[in-house]
Amino acid sequence: MAKRFLIFIFILQWALVSFAQKKDLPKLFVGIVVDQMRAEYLDRFYEQFGENGFKRLLNKGFDCRDVHINYIPSVTAAGHASIFSGTTPQYHGIIDDEWYNRQLKRVEYCVADSNEHIVGGENAKVGVSPRNLLVTNLGDELKISTGQKSRVIGLSLKDRAAILSAGHMADGAFWFDQKKGDFVSSTYYMAKLPEWVAGFNQEKHAEKYLKSIWNLLFPENQYPCSLPDDNNYENIVKGKVRPVFPYNLEDLSGKNNPRFRILYMSPFGNSLLTDLAIEAIQKAGLGKGDYPDLLTVSYSSPDAIGHNYGPLSKEMNDTYLRLDRDLARLFEALDQFVGKGNYTLFLTADHGTDEVPRYLMDHKIPAGYFNDDSVANLAARYLDAGLGPGKWIEASYYGQFYLNRNLIKEKGLELEKVQNQLAGFLREQKGVAKVFTATQLDKQEYTRDIEASMQKGFFYRHCGDVEMVLEPGWTDDLSSASSHCTGYNYDTHIPLLWYGKGIRQGESVAHHDVTDIAPTVSMILHIKLPNASVGNPIQEILK
Repeated sequence: MAKRFLIFIFILQWALVSFAQKKDLPKLFVGIVVDQMRAEYLDRFYEQFGENGFKRLLNKGFDCRDVHINYIPSVTAAGHASIFSGTTPQYHGIIDDEWYNRQLKRVEYCVADSNEHIVGGENAKVGVSPRNLLVTNLGDELKISTGQKSRVIGLSLKDRAAILSAGHMADGAFWFDQKKGDFVSSTYYMAKLPEWVAGFNQEKHAEKYLKSIWNLLFPENQYPCSLPDDNNYENIVKGKVRPVFPYNLEDLSGKNNPRFRILYMSPFGNSLLTDLAIEAIQKAGLGKGDYPDLLTVSYSSPDAIGHNYGPLSKEMNDTYLRLDRDLARLFEALDQFVGKGNYTLFLTADHGTDEVPRYLMDHKIPAGYFNDDSVANLAARYLDAGLGPGKWIEASYYGQFYLNRNLIKEKGLELEKVQNQLAGFLREQKGVAKVFTATQLDKQEYTRDIEASMQKGFFYRHCGDVEMVLEPGWTDDLSSASSHCTGYNYDTHIPLLWYGKGIRQGESVAHHDVTDIAPTVSMILHIKLPNASVGNPIQEILK
């Protein structure tokens, strides 16, 4: 037995060494996600970009120009889970940033975990983890394939973005604490912050950026593809009279709690995250071992800025010009500390965004605002009239209606019939394009268009009994200038750029789904596909 065991150990070590010695493997793979970036921004802002950021990827890498999110809703949590697992909410279970939990009778955050605590941010009441992610992702499979010799680190300003990118077996996921101005993690990954993160926090980078004044990089007339700075389609930050430049972050921080939230709502949030990513490359040993490492970087500030000002604002335009400079810094650090030709990366987005509905309406384009609460109240009265008094709708949440199944059973009614009654009412409401019942999505098979996207976003345990799809241009996010979550092109058409070792130079207009990214990376790294992956490798990018 002892002899057989030694033989087994020898074979295992040989296999791992053979894996490490594959000459075509990058030392570091970097997955970059920009939160709320439409593909068309690459064209609209192209002439304003410098040569070493987005243009470096466009001109020296490979541009997949027709890539789409293939499920509904198109939101941050589902986006990051899908990008790095190669599958959709139908399998990975992350249907939204949060959802109604039937057992707990309350809304549940996608990465909330009461069994864990925050490391470095002890004031947080609830811990977080990737346990709601029901599948493996790239980080998990890389760790498994290399006998956990590879290092996997996820970075973002949002906890859900960092965690759902890094996965279950990561060495760490780190995100921004808007109260303290530090980067924190979870006891799921570690007992205390690693020295390189603790040291970064001690340098008080967030404090330095909070002293910034956000003004336009260039004269206003050099932003030809955006609206005038002073317009009526933007939200006004607390502390401002109009949504116009300049923005003094330190002055505004006292009026927008928590203290460092205003930094997250500015392009300097991107700069802060870039600083941390460069610190990770320098001091966490990424790309220095015998096995490929994985670094995920998710830029969250464009999402906050887009929600507040909209995609046609000077603020959004300037944010992408500043992000372009931050990317150039990141790429320079990769060249210096990992080495040109030693790394591979992709850049994509978790979702796009709509135009501001009021702007569309003012320009005679069909659009509108849908009041979820008002329609939910009308729906409750409708069911009362048809079924008798009772709390027939247990909860409604962003277009999803959760019926009171216990009451339905108690009254001897059929769940499917009640679902159909509610669906029939909702179909008559202004702004509603389609309505689906959970029974339809569970039992029927849809193969194309919105119907297929709805089904790919449907996970029975988390979704409602009835789900709505609004008409193009409509939103139920009444608090934001612009929003996202639909299956229409403005939300689903995202950029996908590839660069580095093993990547061809060029572009393609072939259609690809966001779920094709993870299988492609798996092929580059020669690792097993994530266990529920449904995508296909993008063959045209590979040398």
